[in-house]
Amino acid sequence: MKNRVQSLDYLRGLMAFGIMVYHYYSWSGYTFGTETFLGKIGIYGVSVFYVLSGLTLYIVYHEKLTLRNTGNYFIKRIFRIFPLLWLSIALSVFVLGRKADPANLFMNLSGLFGFFTHDKYIAIASWSIGNELVFYTLFPLVILLSRKTRLAPLLFFGISLALAVWFAFFMLSPHLTLKFQWSIYLNPLNQVVLFSGGVLAGHLFAGKKIPDKIGIALLGLAFIAFLFYPVEGDQGHIVAGWNRIAFVFISFAITVSFLILDFRTGKAGGLLLSMLGEASYSVYLLHPIVFFLLRTYAGITNTTLLIYTGFTATLVFSSLVYKFFETPFIALGQRVINRMNQKPVHSSDQ
Repeated sequence: MKNRVQSLDYLRGLMAFGIMVYHYYSWSGYTFGTETFLGKIGIYGVSVFYVLSGLTLYIVYHEKLTLRNTGNYFIKRIFRIFPLLWLSIALSVFVLGRKADPANLFMNLSGLFGFFTHDKYIAIASWSIGNELVFYTLFPLVILLSRKTRLAPLLFFGISLALAVWFAFFMLSPHLTLKFQWSIYLNPLNQVVLFSGGVLAGHLFAGKKIPDKIGIALLGLAFIAFLFYPVEGDQGHIVAGWNRIAFVFISFAITVSFLILDFRTGKAGGLLLSMLGEASYSVYLLHPIVFFLLRTYAGITNTTLLIYTGFTATLVFSSLVYKFFETPFIALGQRVINRMNQKPVHSSDQ
């Protein structure tokens, strides 16, 4: 099975772009209810990220991850996630002036905030990264258990779905605003169903030849459901009750449809979408910093100009950060793994 599905990179980039658009308009004073496309993207764009994480990790690791090389997996995750997380925290504290006491700074820099203080994030968009770190920790256990029983991904999903139902019907309320319930919503136990669904999707569909017409039909139905699902008002309405369960499964359907299709666009479109997908982590973490820097220091008073300048600056800055900051750390992580895995040379071997 190939380890990279191009269309999943496209989806990741599109979700990062959609979240950026939602935030830039929201921070400029626009309001989006759940009846609008952007109002839904503002919540479930991140949810699709979680599904993609579970799915892509399964594709890459389900055959090669063993107890013996689990350390390699964690090293790769550390060098992929932490450098940019640290950069976003540093910019948030020293440039945007966000407050951080020493204890909270340690929790954020170590990634432990995702496990113990999930609502005490420093960088604006980093709450979801804390969740991802929890999921990344659980993932090897699921894969190693799947060596014993193929039901492990299904069991992981079943437990996660039970937790999601508990949060949807007993911890969160559609009658309260999302802002009021934000800390509860962020809980990784509430979000893990999306990651586990991605793992299960990989287990069921990755590497299997499914007709494109099924993928097209699934994508069409999922998009129609996402766009026209009958709900309106505050985003609290789509994070609780049956609406929450419905949008979780819509997120699954969208991601699986991109897996099935694994489509290619034209040369120019494919290049742009690939670049956006590669830089999606930077776009996601750095777009708040770019926006508030422009609004505070650039003196742009026209809202439309601020938004579109922000789009351009974010995409350019994120591409540069990916190429000259993220990529070298990814390569460094691989060199660390290669050095650790080198067999010592004994005199008898020389």
